[in-house]
Amino acid sequence: MTSAQFVSLIFQGLTLGGLYAMIGAGLALNYGILKVLQLAHGEYITYGAFAAVGAIVLFPDLPFPIVLLAAFLACALLGAVAQWLIVERAMSYRDEVVAMLVTFGMAVVLRDSLVEVVGADLRGLSVGRLGQANFTVGGLTLGVLPLLSLGIAVASFGLLAFLTFKTHLGRQIRAVSDLPDIAALVGVPVKRIHVIVAALSAGLAAIAGVLLAMRASVSPFSGLDNLLIAFEVVVLGGLGSIRGVLWAGLLLGMTQVVSTWLDSNAGLFYVHLVFFIVLVFRAKTGRLS
Repeated sequence: MTSAQFVSLIFQGLTLGGLYAMIGAGLALNYGILKVLQLAHGEYITYGAFAAVGAIVLFPDLPFPIVLLAAFLACALLGAVAQWLIVERAMSYRDEVVAMLVTFGMAVVLRDSLVEVVGADLRGLSVGRLGQANFTVGGLTLGVLPLLSLGIAVASFGLLAFLTFKTHLGRQIRAVSDLPDIAALVGVPVKRIHVIVAALSAGLAAIAGVLLAMRASVSPFSGLDNLLIAFEVVVLGGLGSIRGVLWAGLLLGMTQVVSTWLDSNAGLFYVHLVFFIVLVFRAKTGRLS
């Protein structure tokens, strides 16, 4: 392997890892705060992708930041409404299984609704010249789009960390996560915080969907594959740990890129294998969570 190939592999692994981290971020936030395993998370990612595709179809000259913001807001609204009308009532039973089953039903309805509206065809997000733009560093040509994707992922995690640890809303969110009953006694609007967190979670999923649609085609049936990656990232990073999700995403991204370089037929096999090995190790050492 030449030094140029090594740098290229690192670059590809970081950009793919950033995407995987974004895919898992919303799920980690939802479980970490609400203690609900949101099985509709994969559908939120798909809806974000299709929202961006639809925005470009309707308004071809729309700037990319506006497309990204529109997808975020659309899915955030969907997540907030779903939390307010459906999931919140399931959470009142104080049984995680009940809420999880409800979100499973949501996932099925959301997927079938999308198929009914747009069909089952694959779609991709055209970004025009940005898709072919590149730059050269030390004789190595790198794509602008993957770098932009990584930058969006890092910025999203940075903003999420700032919101969580440096704002009054973040303090309320952490209080609801740790001691919801005590938080309610001191005046924290617990149900409102639940809705806000669900909206943020769905919005982050939408950003992941947009980044995914720029990289590859998506279909209304892509939700399950995305949920699997999100689940692996969240478990590897530590249930509910946003920082851990970032590192886990980078690990799985690097694993896929290196394994594909060594074996072009590897696909996601080694990604799933790394997840399984770490899971077994944690189970044996008593550090599963």
